[in-house]
Amino acid sequence: MTEAPGGWEPGVPSLRVIAPSALGGALVPIGVYYAVRHPVGSTATALIIAGIPAAAWVITQLIRTRHIDLIGAITLYGFAVGVVASVTLHGNAFVLKVREIAFEVPFAIACLLSIWLTSRPVLFRIGKSLSAGNDDERRAAYDELYELPTVPGVFARLSVVWGVVMLLHSGILILLAIALPTGGFLAVAPVVAGLVFGGLFVFTSRYSKRARVQGEAILLEQGLTYPSVPAVVGDAISG
Repeated sequence: MTEAPGGWEPGVPSLRVIAPSALGGALVPIGVYYAVRHPVGSTATALIIAGIPAAAWVITQLIRTRHIDLIGAITLYGFAVGVVASVTLHGNAFVLKVREIAFEVPFAIACLLSIWLTSRPVLFRIGKSLSAGNDDERRAAYDELYELPTVPGVFARLSVVWGVVMLLHSGILILLAIALPTGGFLAVAPVVAGLVFGGLFVFTSRYSKRARVQGEAILLEQGLTYPSVPAVVGDAISG
């Protein structure tokens, strides 16, 4: 393993790296949905309108980077599920409120099962996609990350945390959907989601950084260094 001073290093994507995707792929479309929901008077119509900027973001990023933006794709998937539910179930309020669990539950189960059924946990693969994109050198360096002595266990534990927390969040959404009218639910649910996923991101970032320091120390004792590639390689990916 070699290290390039000041170079990009594989690991959990920083807030700076994922901020464009979070803003363009999620926050803007969700903001559009809440802005037009009451004026248009139809949840399905609001979801379709909000899906336009989400789809535009995914397509733009695909053209720019030849890489599907995961955050935008997840948001678009959620909108699509909402539209289908609204049309097929004639606007069933409960189903529309809890449409997010159509993604969260399968993802949580995938996180948990991937620990035993795949060579790399789901979170490792997602982190690789977000951090390294389609850049071959960065992807190779990210794969090297898994050679750090502490990393396999770290991603396994993180997968358990994400899986369990997302299942709990889905359960909370169901309880809120039962207990609150639509207006109250729309006011409370985004706050709960922000706290849950914000907390998960902070925990993941801090825990993985601590494990990285421990892993680097072990490698240094063996005369090895942490993998890295020059910052100029694939800068367009994170831009």
